[in-house]
Amino acid sequence: MTNIAPLRIILAAACLVGAVGLPAQAADAPATELEIRDDPAGGKKAVATLRIAVPPDAVRAVLSDYERWPDLFDGRFRIARLERLDGRVVTDLLIDRSPLPGEMRLVCETRELPNGEIVTSLIEGNFTRYLRRWRFVPEIHGGAVHTRAEMELLVAMDSWVPDWLFAAMLRRDLETHFKILRERTLARVGTR
Repeated sequence: MTNIAPLRIILAAACLVGAVGLPAQAADAPATELEIRDDPAGGKKAVATLRIAVPPDAVRAVLSDYERWPDLFDGRFRIARLERLDGRVVTDLLIDRSPLPGEMRLVCETRELPNGEIVTSLIEGNFTRYLRRWRFVPEIHGGAVHTRAEMELLVAMDSWVPDWLFAAMLRRDLETHFKILRERTLARVGTR
């Protein structure tokens, strides 16, 4: 007769590892990951991944609703001008510099690429560099299509603001933006 005690121990260990020790699956990954670091070309590089329980088209629709962009940043900026021109949108934004006084100006061009990415680049303003790219990856979770939204931002201000303060302001603004973006996309499709 075979001794099954070692098999029970292996089975119990496998169940324990399965319950607590396996790598996280995409569905179990953090809802938002954000890293901000110095960019060798100057300024900051912010890289973020957001997981949102809606299809990519819903996230893309909220991010490309240019008239409502200020709402996605908790009203921290206003649109001075918005023009739709041959496959691109030009926006002239006035951004609150809180906790500092005054506003910064960012004139940018946004294009929606054939692969579904949204790319925004600097035209002029109080920045020496601004390039933001959103990429939307569909993921299947429990039979439903969700989105892994990946954002990369390269940004440098034309300002005397110290790097540490700029990084702190950038982190605060992006974290707020991601929270609002998630809320708006979920509300758009009627889920919570």
